Amino acid sequence: MCFGKTLNWPKLSNSGDTLKHIVPSYSRKAISGQNNYLGKVTSYMMMETEMGYRGSKSKFVTPYFVKEQRVDGSYCIANSKMQLRCTLMGFERNYQIKIPTNQLNNRSFSTLSTQNTIDPWFITGFSDAEASFIISIYRDDKSKTGWRITPNLSIHIHIKDFAILESIRNSLGVGKVRKNSSSTAVFRVDNLQELLVVVDHFTKYPLIGFKVSDFLLFKECYDLIKQKQHLTQEGLEKIIALKCNLNKGLSDVLMEAFPNIVAVSRPHYNLKGIPNPNWISGFVTGDSTFCVTIEKSSGNKVGLRRRVRLIFGTCLHIRDRELLIGIANYFKLDEGKYIYDSVTRETSLLQIKNNSDIINKVIPFFNKYPILGVKSLDFADFKRVAELMKNKEHLTESGFSKIIKIVKQMNLDRNYSTSPIKESVNRKERGDKT
Repeated sequence: MCFGKTLNWPKLSNSGDTLKHIVPSYSRKAISGQNNYLGKVTSYMMMETEMGYRGSKSKFVTPYFVKEQRVDGSYCIANSKMQLRCTLMGFERNYQIKIPTNQLNNRSFSTLSTQNTIDPWFITGFSDAEASFIISIYRDDKSKTGWRITPNLSIHIHIKDFAILESIRNSLGVGKVRKNSSSTAVFRVDNLQELLVVVDHFTKYPLIGFKVSDFLLFKECYDLIKQKQHLTQEGLEKIIALKCNLNKGLSDVLMEAFPNIVAVSRPHYNLKGIPNPNWISGFVTGDSTFCVTIEKSSGNKVGLRRRVRLIFGTCLHIRDRELLIGIANYFKLDEGKYIYDSVTRETSLLQIKNNSDIINKVIPFFNKYPILGVKSLDFADFKRVAELMKNKEHLTESGFSKIIKIVKQMNLDRNYSTSPIKESVNRKERGDKT
């Protein structure tokens, strides 16, 4: 090692011992106080007796996090005044209490996923499909106004797509991902400073659907909270007026407590087109379907009385019809032939089922701008059927049988309980190494 001039190091006390590969994981709340590396906890998948020249002390802080202090031996450079001592320690109470590392509950360790980050426009597209901007207001006698206000961004999805939420968290660098129930997971950001990252993201990569109006109302509330106006009666009422048209509006409790509040008008949303192809892949990951249908027909030259049809579809509330028009226009499709409205159900449906459009437009697009999560498996099966149809194998008994087998494992028929994705989620719950 050189610092301007070469320094001669003596042989270390542990020279020749086996090196141990150590991977730090980020957990901001796992350690309190000042540390050599702020907020970093290093997990060791080994017994304490294997630690070598390293002391260890652990302390359970919550059911989910553990404080860990480690001290390396000291190394001295030739000059006795130049010493290097590596210590990771926080300002902890009960400093002398030691808990052997072999008593730690691995299931409760908080570790950072190694999922890759994803394109910011993908995050916006997925959020247009799945995110909720929430302002919670509830009674709190300890507050000056008698009410407490907490803003948050939440994305609730099926637990099979847990990895997508981890990727979003890693990309934004804020928030928490956790299992919400036996079948759902949630990504949530509720820290005021971390929400600034969320606001900045959607300002730079704006939402384009009906949800953009929710974000604009949410942002106004957030700005008032940041300025501490929510701690005054006037500021509280401003936020309640904004909340009137946010998501489902006011609860019965709030309407009864604030009967004279005049609602702030919902911001007008005007679609200006699809901003980026990654927005489509993100939105489709959250809100579209790739399916293969088997329909009755008059038969073909080999006697089969079934017809195979590929369908790519997206069904939304009719208020988001403009969004479907934007997607249709992006693929250069005639909206009059591909979008269907149901006034009674208040829905609009974009449905692409022309084989030429599927093979020449849809499949090449998502090959270039990939879908993530479990839906990528459906897209892969969708492509397999398209390839069989392209080769006319669907017109044969053997080819038709192959397609039937593929269809029986797609979408809701996919056996998630035995899939690699399910096992990955189980490993995370158990705290296993990945």
